[in-house]
Amino acid sequence: MKKIAALYICTGKYARLWPGFLESAEKYLLKSCEVHYFVFTDAEHLEGETENPRIHRIEQEPMPWPYTTLLRFEIFLKIEEQLKAFDYIYFFNANCAFMQPITEEMLLPRPEKHEHMVFVLHPAFYWRYNYEYTYDRNPKCKAYIPMGMGRDYVCGGINGGEREAYLKFCHMLQMRIQQDKDKGIIAKWHDESHINWYAFTHPHYRLLDASYCFFPGWKTVKPCYIYVRPKEDYFDVDTFKKDPPMTQLSPTVEKYNAFMLKVARKIQRHIPWLPRRKRE
Repeated sequence: MKKIAALYICTGKYARLWPGFLESAEKYLLKSCEVHYFVFTDAEHLEGETENPRIHRIEQEPMPWPYTTLLRFEIFLKIEEQLKAFDYIYFFNANCAFMQPITEEMLLPRPEKHEHMVFVLHPAFYWRYNYEYTYDRNPKCKAYIPMGMGRDYVCGGINGGEREAYLKFCHMLQMRIQQDKDKGIIAKWHDESHINWYAFTHPHYRLLDASYCFFPGWKTVKPCYIYVRPKEDYFDVDTFKKDPPMTQLSPTVEKYNAFMLKVARKIQRHIPWLPRRKRE
């Protein structure tokens, strides 16, 4: 039986999301595998931990936004030695809920296709042209992707892979995020920007469609396997994320990006290809 480590962060008010996640995961997530939950939290008790020996509570103090998400790879690596005992490692955002059975064949990397990592298409971008993707456009940032480049825009809230590949992924992004942090640089969409850089530079991964990260309000003909619950149903998100630190682009970079956007659009008009994926 394969052993899966499911990583989950729920500090502060995010702890309110844990019971729904656990209930849905125990019902639908990889039932043929042994799934262990590593929960990074400041809560003194987690629902289910007394009865379920596969729930491991890891002490983690809350951090101001956006550092809990930006520094998540540093948080994960605190238990690297424990994670080495598992075959696969997956991270799920606190507001994820599993809606239908998710099997090994659906979620795990496929060795026959030389896949080691798994990412999920972002539901807001999978049908758009790449110049519309909100990659980080700051050349000084380690998450930088030039305008007009990039195949996919993946979400930051669900990713995973084989143990060795995932730990390598965590080490690489933690190092690059720290290098940015030392220079006072914060990527546009925090860890998601860095994850997209990784996907851009390491393109041989399994790509799951947006039905594995389905946001409220997005219509699709495909089934919803993982639903991203609205955080505002659980706490005041605007207050929590008020006035976050962010990196401003220089006027020169702003002008260059605006010029490259015009170039990308002009190419689009003169070489009318279809988007890589149509919205369904």
